[in-house]
Amino acid sequence: MKPRLSLKQHIALAYILLAVTLAGVFGLVSYISVGIVEEQIIDVRLAKMADGLISSVQQDQLPNAPADVRFLRDANIPQALRQLPVGIHELTLANRHVHAVLREHGGSRYAVVQEVDELAHTELIILLSLASGFAVSVLLAVVLGMLSARRLIAPVVALADAVQRNAGSTELPSLNAHDEIGVLARAFAKRTDELQQFLQREQMFTGDVSHELRTPLTVMLGAAEVLTAQLADQPAQYATAERIRRVAGETAQRVSALLLLARAAETLDAPRTVLNVIIEAEMERYRPLLQGKTVECRLEWREQVTAHVRPELAGIIIGNLLRNACQHTEQGSITVQLGAGWLVVEDSGTGIPQRVRERLFERFVHEGHWPAHEGSGLGLSIVKRVADHIGWDVRLETVPGGGTRFVLSFPALPTTQTS
Repeated sequence: MKPRLSLKQHIALAYILLAVTLAGVFGLVSYISVGIVEEQIIDVRLAKMADGLISSVQQDQLPNAPADVRFLRDANIPQALRQLPVGIHELTLANRHVHAVLREHGGSRYAVVQEVDELAHTELIILLSLASGFAVSVLLAVVLGMLSARRLIAPVVALADAVQRNAGSTELPSLNAHDEIGVLARAFAKRTDELQQFLQREQMFTGDVSHELRTPLTVMLGAAEVLTAQLADQPAQYATAERIRRVAGETAQRVSALLLLARAAETLDAPRTVLNVIIEAEMERYRPLLQGKTVECRLEWREQVTAHVRPELAGIIIGNLLRNACQHTEQGSITVQLGAGWLVVEDSGTGIPQRVRERLFERFVHEGHWPAHEGSGLGLSIVKRVADHIGWDVRLETVPGGGTRFVLSFPALPTTQTS
């Protein structure tokens, strides 16, 4: 596809086209004017002169022709002129550029001839001057067009730079300008304020909700621990209490992760985290979802993989992908492959419908189409949001023969080989 011209180039091109048009029209008018002047000065003058000289001959008077004009009659007329019809002619005669008027009167043929080499030279100079003026006009239009475009575009470029570097609404240039640039700058400032206020409200809401949930979760976790200790000698009740304790602890970790999401990405510390441990913990967490199913869940890795990331945030991403795989796979296998800089979660389920794939990472879009497993539709949108927040990339790939494959990419760190 042919690249479009920039605004600066459009303005410069407009200058050039205007100069070409005006200079071309002026040159054409000048050329026509030279032709008209030539006809009026030479041809009309020679025609009048021929009538006067012939009249003098008819009155038996000696014709008085100017020094630069030759008056010829009958046999004195050159052969090249005898062949021409009566009228005014422009031709080369004896290597001279001449204008000639031919007349016939009283059975005689007359010719009035004037050399116009000097006039032709003058005409050539005029045409060369017009061509030079045209070239200079175009060149001047190019220079003025580039200078004017640079000056006109400078406020737009400054505004674009300010927007690109996320400058505050009060830091945008041309806010007080009364032209179109000022209108655009004020519109950007208003939009920036609205976005910043929305982001601030969202961060405050996420932080407040997460903070409010921490206290009841702490109470639940403490009560679950006490209950677990009291039911140590009752295996059936102990398993239930232990599960409550484990889920409460995991929920508390998720709330802590949401608190981290409420903070700006550049303010988060990113310790060196071993992802193998997090994956194993998440696999163990969602293994109960596979009870009663003929599904094999396995982890494949050859090395210890680390990344600069908060464990809570990495757990949200990996956990949501594993939970989806466990929920939507009724038989077959779930494979988690880990390598330096990448993580693949693949299952042998029925896959994701094409109509859902295009909007998979949007909020409230369900990953599957089984009524028994439909949830809030937030899982993968959270995965996408967390991945963007920490600088990771998540994508869905097509699996031949059905199933689902999610691929995570992240900055790789030096790995440790296992024995």
